[in-house]
Amino acid sequence: MKFLVTGATGFAGPHMINRILLEGHNVVAMVRNLDTCKHIVNILGEKNLEKVIFEKGDLVNLDSITTIFSNHKFDGVFHLGAFAHPPSSFETPLLANQTNLLGSARICDEILEKMPECVLMHCSTPEVYGICPGDRKIKEDTPMNPNNPYGVSKAASDMYVIERARSVGLKTFLTRAFSHTGPKRGSNFSISSDAIQIAKILKGQQEPVIKIGNMTSQRIVADVRDVVDAYYRLMLAFFENKIESGDIFHIAGNDLYPMQHYLDLMLEISGLKEKVSLEIEPKFFRKVDIPIQIPDDSKTRNLINWKPTILIEKTLSDLLDYWRKEI
Repeated sequence: MKFLVTGATGFAGPHMINRILLEGHNVVAMVRNLDTCKHIVNILGEKNLEKVIFEKGDLVNLDSITTIFSNHKFDGVFHLGAFAHPPSSFETPLLANQTNLLGSARICDEILEKMPECVLMHCSTPEVYGICPGDRKIKEDTPMNPNNPYGVSKAASDMYVIERARSVGLKTFLTRAFSHTGPKRGSNFSISSDAIQIAKILKGQQEPVIKIGNMTSQRIVADVRDVVDAYYRLMLAFFENKIESGDIFHIAGNDLYPMQHYLDLMLEISGLKEKVSLEIEPKFFRKVDIPIQIPDDSKTRNLINWKPTILIEKTLSDLLDYWRKEI
């Protein structure tokens, strides 16, 4: 089979490509800048990198999306590309909506027009739920109530995708992966922000002081490689007619901890537990934070017999190794 992966040089994209290639399928990777393709060799390896067809495309440049769908025929699309940083969306809300709503809408329309049997996996986010009560689990039918421009843009794109499925038969399913991290996670995201600072301290590039944001927020964190495994297996389930078009699936890790827990684990792994101090950095605090997220992903686990297999200690160790090599 042949799959398109958008956001191919982002966080989950390279891991998604690895998962698809592992099964012997073909991958077309949509990237904004062809010069950045080699930057994901640290995740793909040279052999897998050579197997990928890279196409220039930008979710803001709608014509570039049309060109890709004119040049290829896909069995499925893993739509991972997005404007994906909630704090930055307060500064450029229009760009967030142009990227996430209009870009996703064009992908839907191209599939419907040129290859209606193609299946779209639309990558959504739990940010669409906003602040939820901390005494109950977030389910797929929890009402959307986003509290930042990024969440609004993703909620709008979700509504477009679902409407297309219901009214004109778009073959699609939506995923909402809760907190996840691992190699390639951007340094402006929590956990990875701490990891790159630890790596710099170990290499003598930073004083033994780690600048932190809100460490009391509670999250269940999964490994990105487990997450893309769920993406792939859900795609297979759709091909097997086990999923109704427009359906939504949560994906999450196992255990709930405050963010401080993940930093403490990385300090232990790196041997810096008693050798660094922590300093509050106001700019690391979100304008509107979500104090706790307790997801219910039983629907996904039961349908595809899935559960996370990578221990969080392994995830954090690999994240630290990634940043040691990158810097």
